[in-house]
Amino acid sequence: MSRSASKSIQRVNTFRFQPTEDSDSGDEVSRAQSNRKSSYTTKSSGACVHCKSLKVRCEFGSGENACRRCQAGNILCQSRSRKKRKAAPTHEDLQERAHSQDCQIQSLLLQLDQMRMEKKIQALIAHAYPKSSSKGSDDASKYIQLKRGVENSPELVVASYFSPDRSISVLSPPDIVRYCCLYPRDITELFTIFFEKINPFFSILDPELHTPQNLIWTCPFLFTVICATASRYCTSKAALYPLAKDFAREAAGQALVDGAKKIDICQAYLLLGVYPSPKKKWAEDRSWLLMGVAIRMALELELNLPPPSDCDEREALNRTRTWLNCYCVDGSHAIQFGKMPMLRLDDYMARTSQNWYRSSSMNTPYDVHLVAYVQILIIMAKWRASVQQENNSEKNLDVVQFAVETERQLSKEWSLWFARYEEEYVRNPFILCYYRANTTEMITAYLRLVVLATGFQDAFKSGISRDSGVLRRSIDAARTVIQIMVDRLYPTGYLKYAMEANFLYVSFSAAYLLNLLRPKLLPLIDENLQEEIILTVKSLIHVLGSEDVALDGRHTPALYSKFLVNLLSKYNARSNRRSETPPDGIRFHPQFNDERHTSPPGWPDIQQVGGLPQTGAAHALSEYEPGIVYQQAGDADMDFSLGHFVRIVSELPVNQYNSNVDPNVWNEQWPGVSGWSPQFNC
Repeated sequence: MSRSASKSIQRVNTFRFQPTEDSDSGDEVSRAQSNRKSSYTTKSSGACVHCKSLKVRCEFGSGENACRRCQAGNILCQSRSRKKRKAAPTHEDLQERAHSQDCQIQSLLLQLDQMRMEKKIQALIAHAYPKSSSKGSDDASKYIQLKRGVENSPELVVASYFSPDRSISVLSPPDIVRYCCLYPRDITELFTIFFEKINPFFSILDPELHTPQNLIWTCPFLFTVICATASRYCTSKAALYPLAKDFAREAAGQALVDGAKKIDICQAYLLLGVYPSPKKKWAEDRSWLLMGVAIRMALELELNLPPPSDCDEREALNRTRTWLNCYCVDGSHAIQFGKMPMLRLDDYMARTSQNWYRSSSMNTPYDVHLVAYVQILIIMAKWRASVQQENNSEKNLDVVQFAVETERQLSKEWSLWFARYEEEYVRNPFILCYYRANTTEMITAYLRLVVLATGFQDAFKSGISRDSGVLRRSIDAARTVIQIMVDRLYPTGYLKYAMEANFLYVSFSAAYLLNLLRPKLLPLIDENLQEEIILTVKSLIHVLGSEDVALDGRHTPALYSKFLVNLLSKYNARSNRRSETPPDGIRFHPQFNDERHTSPPGWPDIQQVGGLPQTGAAHALSEYEPGIVYQQAGDADMDFSLGHFVRIVSELPVNQYNSNVDPNVWNEQWPGVSGWSPQFNC
């Protein structure tokens, strides 16, 4: 047999089952070994208390209940009891625990938000009432009181007054109530000022719909904006405005973060854009941003469509009124800054709004003026679209002729609305209706000037004489704007409540007239007209700088008054020929003195490259026919457009004011003209 075969046999024998007798003997051996091992193994699965402390195993003798180590040490051998396991939590227990943790987290986050808010409020108060001003500090301590936990605190009093049928514990008035210490009588006074002094100029709210009882809970943002805007004109709380305006800005940012979309919120953004707070520089103003948010929200709310059929009548008027104001704000801003409007030219609501002001018995008396402004802006939008299209194409458009035609359309449109104003005045004989009618005529004349200034710019290139129609029409439009403000609007006493844009209109008109006194353009006007321009602008300067119009040195009319003073001193060599004094009873803000008569920006000059005149600059007058000013082909060295004027004015700093100047210095240096003749006709 071979070696491999023998190995196979051995492997087979190795895995053979043992015989029965071998199996029995194996069981006996296993039991003997088990008995022998049991005398030394542990009695239980775990060691006793003493052995566990020594980290060793227990050894038990045969039939003994105590381990040998405990017997040797004469220690009670005590077996360890198994710890009782805690029952696994149920699903309901886990939910309750998670809810408790969520509540704790929310409470901590709320405390953190309150701490941040307190810090922000303190910063706002410090900014509004700097310690350097003792008067401001006294006013701050008087009007800013954090009254918490007191029975007569503003929050509790306001909550109980405006919501007597609701639980006070769940009501939280806006922050302006708490930190500006506004009680119900103060809120009522501010709302009265707003609807009597401010809303007539920017008629966007309905006094029957936007009451303090309603807005304080439904739209705290609009409530805050109304109180903040009116606080500037509240003489009993003169120190309230800076802080109230800060709260309005904070509310605007919070409304943007929250993402809520409501008509009230849209109206609040428009009000903030139309009545901005003073800034250190014009460029820091963010009115355009607020207007853009309002217009975009109005589109999202579909205010550009007819109101739904199930909409309440007053609410339907509120929707349409808000949209028409959006259209006016957008069109006015586009004209001022020379940009394309956000809204379409063929807007349905604007085109079909001619008779909306008398569509319901719930229309306000000022809706007719709003509709008139919309129709006038439609004409301006068509003119801007045509000029823009001509600039982007190779078509040869007669800009001068087109400007004259557009100016005639504006005059015709004003004549149409003049007749309608007379009809409406029979129904609503209010003094502010007269005021709004004069304002519409002033705005129309201002827009006529904007159009004619563009025509003048184009006519100046090929040569313009003093007999030019576009020149005569533009001078007449500019003087009309100033005459309406000085002779009609100022005597009413309401001019201080006007929108910021109204002062831009009249300042642009005055600057246009003053720039005709430049040596280059002086041949275009005779000496009598030069004297009339000087006197007209001086009268406007007195009106804009008077205390009856300018609330303080940072108010917009005071800033434009300073700008015109500098411009007049630069171009008027005969500013001291006349010595007329201002009318009796007119007081001026003492902020203009000879030491601060710095050179104004060179409007309408265009900065030349490298300081050298471009090809095509205006040539000396002696080379051409007397009485005619030429501008050959090429880049113009002057820009009379409104957009260029706004950009120049935007560079002016507005924080340089001196309150220690004698008013007599101002009166002696810039004498005015007497003989205001109040006119209230439309």
